[in-house]
Amino acid sequence: MPSGRIHSVLFFGIYSKGAAYPRSKNQIQALRRQGVKVLEAHVELDGSFKKRFRTTRSITAALGFAMKLAASYVALSWRFLKTPAVDAVIVGHPGYFHIHLARLLRFLIRRRLLLIYDAFIPLHEALVEDRGLFPPGSLFSRLLHAFEASCLRIADICLVDTDAHQRYLSQEFDLHPGKIKVVRVGATIPSLYPEPAPTRIERDFKVVFAGTLIPLQGVDVILEAAYLLREHAQIAFCVVGSGQLEKAMRELAAHRGLSRVTFTGWLPTDRLGDMLRSHHLSLGIFGTTPKAGRVIPSKIYDICAAGMAFVSADTPAMREVFTHLENAFLVPAGSPRDLADAILRLKSDHELRSRLAEGAFQAGRVVFSQPRIALQVLSAFTKGCDDAPPAHA
Repeated sequence: MPSGRIHSVLFFGIYSKGAAYPRSKNQIQALRRQGVKVLEAHVELDGSFKKRFRTTRSITAALGFAMKLAASYVALSWRFLKTPAVDAVIVGHPGYFHIHLARLLRFLIRRRLLLIYDAFIPLHEALVEDRGLFPPGSLFSRLLHAFEASCLRIADICLVDTDAHQRYLSQEFDLHPGKIKVVRVGATIPSLYPEPAPTRIERDFKVVFAGTLIPLQGVDVILEAAYLLREHAQIAFCVVGSGQLEKAMRELAAHRGLSRVTFTGWLPTDRLGDMLRSHHLSLGIFGTTPKAGRVIPSKIYDICAAGMAFVSADTPAMREVFTHLENAFLVPAGSPRDLADAILRLKSDHELRSRLAEGAFQAGRVVFSQPRIALQVLSAFTKGCDDAPPAHA
């Protein structure tokens, strides 16, 4: 493996690109701004998780995806072999299908380079533990677990987004903790705002949730909190997004008679920051799945970039960065009553809301900044050269 500073990197795979996918985009931009030469061997393959998952619903779709996958192996192999010598290869998220290919290509060219696997969204955790798409202990879930273990073990270094995820992967897959490095995600929206959102004092109080409607988000908790606040006619909720549970959440809101809850569907990324700042309070996640306790969700990075006060579940991952009543209002996961009480308090306590907005804004500018992300990636490289165990560990 190379030693010392990393000067050049190849991003490899079908990693998600575009404004709505900040993980690889922020890493690439951050490294380039630090003077690292970043090359790309990329193939677009059904860009979103939703599109990829649809391929499991019919034989025709699965065969079509398999053909595209085979074509991506050929295209990526050719681009890898044509690439000038680099110090490291990062198989970007989602890299499940291509980390083995990258390992094989490294073996074939006999080149000393570091192989990095971005395990940003662990596959077994997402499909089995969180979304419940496959029963725990089923044949498919066991095969999925074994497949993911192989992805993690053949890489020199694995990247995750939180310390909580680092502990999870180490324990769940029996990996050496030194092999797993934390790199924060960063915001989807650019840092456009010179100061936090102003703390407006108005009769109506607008609360916004923006995100994918999946179990870890706890949108049902938000709707139950809205029901508890139904007598407070000046409080309105806006749910922005779509996903697995959208139909169920719309039905729950209708069943509860929540006339002050509006569902808007998905919003283009370039409008997200201004939309958040047009509200008085933002909401994070409130789900009780194991994964919910291990993530700092993408919406939190965007809320911080927009300089908004927010309420979210008090979890180990959130406590890595946030402190209750300093830069976040943290409540027990899965508790509509605690969420409702937090909303009422922040509606009336303008000074606290202003302080939380300033604290979140500073977290976005410092902890989640691109220079910090670049340092985290570079640190993973250097530590990987020095102290990572062998790839089979």
